[in-house]
Amino acid sequence: MSVEFLGLRTIVYPAPDLAAAKKWWTSVLDIEPYFDQPFYVGYTVAGYELALDPDGDPEAGPITYWGVEDVEAGEAALLAAGATTHSEVKEVGGGIKVAIVRTPDGNLVGLIHNPYFKAE
Repeated sequence: MSVEFLGLRTIVYPAPDLAAAKKWWTSVLDIEPYFDQPFYVGYTVAGYELALDPDGDPEAGPITYWGVEDVEAGEAALLAAGATTHSEVKEVGGGIKVAIVRTPDGNLVGLIHNPYFKAE
């Protein structure tokens, strides 16, 4: 069983001080976030999403999400290949589903199905 990655979609940076992180990234990117809530801030950058998560763990570092058509099937394939569950499949709103696995060498890999994402 293999996973059909559709390409990189999102990188989520831990941002314990969300206001400071948002100020910094807005300045660096020279754009305002397209999504700005106390639980998540997202920017569209060159066709991808750069996001800030106030609940993210700086020790774990940023998490990169690969696009897939079916998060459940993708997670199952990665688990069958030796990964372990870090964060089970969940819907985060608007039909967007995510999951995170830990690879055998300890890295975190995110999977995302976002029906609104259109690759450029």
